[in-house]
Amino acid sequence: MTHSYSDSEFVERMFPAPTDHGIAEPDRAVSNVRSGTDSPDAGAATKWYEGGGRIGEKALADIVVYPPTRGLQTQGDPFEPAKIGLLIDMDNGQLIFDWINATILAFEDALNEGIYDRPVRLVVADARGLPRENFQKTRTGYEWLCDQGCVVVLGPEISDNSLSLQELVNRRKVPVIAWTGAWRFASEYCFTIANGDVPTEAVMCAQWLKSQGHSKVGMFWEQGSSGRDYAGFFRDECNNLGLTIARDVKLGPNPRGLADHLRSMREDGITGIYYGGYGYATFHFAEAFGALGWDPPRIMGTAFMFYSNTNRWAQGLEGWHGIDQLGVDGTNPNYDAMVDRFARRFGRVSKNVVVALGYDTARVGIHGLANAAMATPEEVKEGIERIRWMPATNGGPATYIQFGPWDHKGYKGDFLTIRELRGGELRFDGYHRPQHRVNAL
Repeated sequence: MTHSYSDSEFVERMFPAPTDHGIAEPDRAVSNVRSGTDSPDAGAATKWYEGGGRIGEKALADIVVYPPTRGLQTQGDPFEPAKIGLLIDMDNGQLIFDWINATILAFEDALNEGIYDRPVRLVVADARGLPRENFQKTRTGYEWLCDQGCVVVLGPEISDNSLSLQELVNRRKVPVIAWTGAWRFASEYCFTIANGDVPTEAVMCAQWLKSQGHSKVGMFWEQGSSGRDYAGFFRDECNNLGLTIARDVKLGPNPRGLADHLRSMREDGITGIYYGGYGYATFHFAEAFGALGWDPPRIMGTAFMFYSNTNRWAQGLEGWHGIDQLGVDGTNPNYDAMVDRFARRFGRVSKNVVVALGYDTARVGIHGLANAAMATPEEVKEGIERIRWMPATNGGPATYIQFGPWDHKGYKGDFLTIRELRGGELRFDGYHRPQHRVNAL
């Protein structure tokens, strides 16, 4: 028996057909947005190292970058953009403009170079978690990006959230490119374009104090996933160097009794101070030092780079040396050229480290996608592992980015430097290139 069409329903598409914004240009990559944030004309920076946006700025939800057509017309339906996620897990203050737009610029640059020839969609999840908020928020944000079909996720930033996500990432198999310097963050689907390296930072700080002639030092370390690593590696290196840690203080993110601890350090004859932690506690040091009228030599890890987060935070870091990631001005041609392109593209000069981090992270994401046999998370993971000697905008002129199987920490070379924030100016203090002590014997 035959049936008429009215006896059955037609099959419909499970998902909408790809659409095209109709904005592609023949000779250059183009985005559907002028800026990736909601207030592109509200820049607040007065110093080069400050964040280029405003506090409370939000990222746009629909950001698509199209490659140049080069005179070719797509056959059939338009290509659906490959989705790359961006996971915001902390309050970025004035820096969200810099991160989002550096990411857009990196996509446009890569498409202009012909690295990839299909459109790319940036999918953003604002899922702030530890240490201020609940851990589950960042996990849920990551899973939401996975469910949206992202092939790779840029972020998270914070060590606690990175470590909290690590096993989930390995189960979901959507690779992340985090900014954490956490020692234990290294696994099959977890990569870093690291905003520091916790053990290395601690060792650098101990060696710096020794090089400045100190023998009796004080240590502040902060409760959290990396705090014990900051403290442990610093203690080990002090033992190697013959430095005495005369006072060892554990802080919460909202510290109590800083002035009392500092007074005791001064009374104990301590001449140099180290801080290792997230950086939330650092905001309060300036008031405590000022109350005591004490200005000792002091150094901290990459929490120092919170100077770009807000102008007030920069004021709170007055007088500190710290681990940074920007080299001597004018010596990294990749950084200088990127900053120039950023200024032309977004009408604002932003030269802080987050612009470089955001750009390098996005470059890894899209190069991993371009290297993949197909646009799936598993293949993009292998595509990232194929990256070799990629130019870095961060660090000194010898810094580059490279991965491999089980080598998931991307920065190589002079990607950590030392700077001092003094008198409202950020001064380059040097690259850190230690020698064996036997060389001086």
